[in-house]
Amino acid sequence: MSPRALRVAYVQVRPPGLTETFIPAEIEAVRAAGATVEVFVANPDGNRRAEPRRAAVQLLRRPTGLPADLRLLGLPSRAAGGRGLARGLLASTAASTLADSVARFDPDVVHAHFVNVPTSVALLLGRRLGRPVTATAHAADFLLDPDPAALRRRLARLRHLFVVSAATAGQLADRGVPIATIPHRVVRAGVDARLLAAQPTVPAPAPGTPARIVTVARLIPKKGIDTAIDAVARLVHAGQAIRYDIYGDGPLRDHLRRHIDSAGLADAVVLHGAVPHSVATAGLAGAQVAALPCRPAPDGDLDGIPVFLMEAASQGVPVVTTAVSGIPELVGPDCGWLVPPNDPVALATAIRTAVAEPATAQRRAQALLLRLRSEFAPAVQADRLLSVWRDLAGSTPTRPTAPSGGGHR
Repeated sequence: MSPRALRVAYVQVRPPGLTETFIPAEIEAVRAAGATVEVFVANPDGNRRAEPRRAAVQLLRRPTGLPADLRLLGLPSRAAGGRGLARGLLASTAASTLADSVARFDPDVVHAHFVNVPTSVALLLGRRLGRPVTATAHAADFLLDPDPAALRRRLARLRHLFVVSAATAGQLADRGVPIATIPHRVVRAGVDARLLAAQPTVPAPAPGTPARIVTVARLIPKKGIDTAIDAVARLVHAGQAIRYDIYGDGPLRDHLRRHIDSAGLADAVVLHGAVPHSVATAGLAGAQVAALPCRPAPDGDLDGIPVFLMEAASQGVPVVTTAVSGIPELVGPDCGWLVPPNDPVALATAIRTAVAEPATAQRRAQALLLRLRSEFAPAVQADRLLSVWRDLAGSTPTRPTAPSGGGHR
């Protein structure tokens, strides 16, 4: 009889958002590599408003289990206050909701993306089932965490931590996480493997048509889209024909619309709003430049390595971006253009060069595609994950521990 395939439970609080395409891409790659994967979502409809009611119901059903869950998570603390207690209750409720179905699946490993609430849920499930727990750290999930002490305790309880970039490991260390003492490995947030399967063809723009620039991103401060609009304004007012397509939605939409109008760019810049991933990917077809001038947000939020840049690379579209966070681990001077953040002059110069020198742009785009296929391909990430998970599954399992006052009901 052949040995049982490795069984991995992916735990999520809510379904992945429109910008979290890397999660299903990773799961598909892990399955293709031979593992049995089941995805468990505590709140499958994604309705955040219903979560407090569910938590209250769960607290009434299982009041004695909450203190043990909070102790495991190191909550509440003075730093987080009531917010920390609310997040702990959310995690406890989600773990209780999923416990029976995850137990029936009988995983060898429990895994979560994002080291805030999803990792808390995974840790609680791992304790109940006696299974090793791993998690992937990205950026905002720890950079915006209001309780660094609880973050450190969570990460210390993981059997292994995956980070999407070397920069991520450094950022965790800056937050006080003793990263050197936590087993960890870089596993990239990858693109859909199907985007890498075919050789992209980039048609030359028809004579007299505007050069197309594309951005796919949430409309939030760290994406720097206002800087891109200012760069486009400089090019348009200098007489260059430009069409700038922005796909995505977010809290800055109205602000950016006013910014576009005040810059006199209503005919050059299009805000498409939130669209399906397939529509945004199709929007890259034929573009001369993929622009994403990321920057640190005022609240400290940063990108990791934006998947949009990888998707642009997979389509053979030249990339202009900024040397922020983990981005230089993907884009370098030989395979794109890196400019300082918050610098529309430098951004406009790079875009102008990419449009005016198509041979150089395509050479750099091809180099970026080769880097993407060698270092960022989903199959490569799946191999890295599975090598760790197989080791953990072969080690002595942690003994299940029932919460004080009884187990899950």
